[in-house]
Amino acid sequence: MKYSGFILFFVLILASIAGIIYYLSNRFALFFPSVSFKTWLWGLSGATLLLLTGTIFSFAIQNPVGKLFFMLSVFWITVLLFLLMFVAFLDLVNLGYKISPLLRGIISLTITFLLIIYGAINASVIKVKEISIPISGLTKEITAVHISDLHLGYFWGKKRLDNIVNKIIALNPDVVFNTGDMFDTDAHFDKNSDVLDPLSKLAMPHYFVYGNHDEKAGVEEVIKRMKDAGVIVLQNETAQFGELQIIGLNNMLADENRFDIHANQNMATIKSVMNNLTVNENRPTVVLHHRPGGMEYLNAKKVDLLLTGHTHAGQLFPFILIVKAMYKYNTGLYLYNDLNIYVTAGVGTAAMPVRIGTRSEITFIRLIPKNIKQCS
Repeated sequence: MKYSGFILFFVLILASIAGIIYYLSNRFALFFPSVSFKTWLWGLSGATLLLLTGTIFSFAIQNPVGKLFFMLSVFWITVLLFLLMFVAFLDLVNLGYKISPLLRGIISLTITFLLIIYGAINASVIKVKEISIPISGLTKEITAVHISDLHLGYFWGKKRLDNIVNKIIALNPDVVFNTGDMFDTDAHFDKNSDVLDPLSKLAMPHYFVYGNHDEKAGVEEVIKRMKDAGVIVLQNETAQFGELQIIGLNNMLADENRFDIHANQNMATIKSVMNNLTVNENRPTVVLHHRPGGMEYLNAKKVDLLLTGHTHAGQLFPFILIVKAMYKYNTGLYLYNDLNIYVTAGVGTAAMPVRIGTRSEITFIRLIPKNIKQCS
């Protein structure tokens, strides 16, 4: 059955949410016995159902009410997640060190809300990370800024982008590389939207490839808006910048034998595109792709550097651990044979505007000469 995997995943998610609500209702009936278990169960279930239903409709109807439902839903799911962790943790602690139910309830609620407040503040602060990468064939240093995963939508908008642009201008790079998920939803797609106006302040070339959230928001509209903002959009094609050969790849699978819910199974693959592209293997080459993958096919074409994002480094605990298990190249700088790989943690957030255990970042990259090789 074509969609059996998706249906199973959806059922598991619903079952998990139902289990969380049942467990928390049971615990809070113990913590605060003046409210019965049934009341907690109906209250938590009703709030969750209302917000999730409202969120579904918010994608179809763009208005302030829909936006409010979406934001409340994301906040609510975050609250449930952290309450689950802290209530379960205190249950374990209580096995060895007895704590009164009321105190456990107060501690769980207090830590949950303080942590969410911290996570929201932490996500809003942008860290500038600086790295140096030796590139064979360069005769002089090239400075670049790598950004990814802005997720402009319900939570992030023009003000956030303006802050990012100002930081880029202060760094004064030669070039900007943007590896996608510029938009999270189509919340900024009304005809009067000026959300991308800050990009006009960038005087240096700005290269972009789209990500899976750009596809969900409407990839054709994203591409049009980025081009209108003066950005160079690369779609399975090459460009030249000084001594660099830049290859921009669409969001796709590494090859026909892989599967990923974040890429279209019916599109071309990194393997097929790299085999069909005219690539000068003697030229210093940078590849832009939204997700880390296909390293073997890039290395075979003598690519020097892959810039990518998508993982958010897990964004927040416990997803940090899950993403580390899912992606061998999770965040930071790696080496695959002669191929350098840099995976950024991203400058925005997906869904909940919270980061715990990770930082929002833009990366200032110094591409420095490694040795001289003939470029034609």
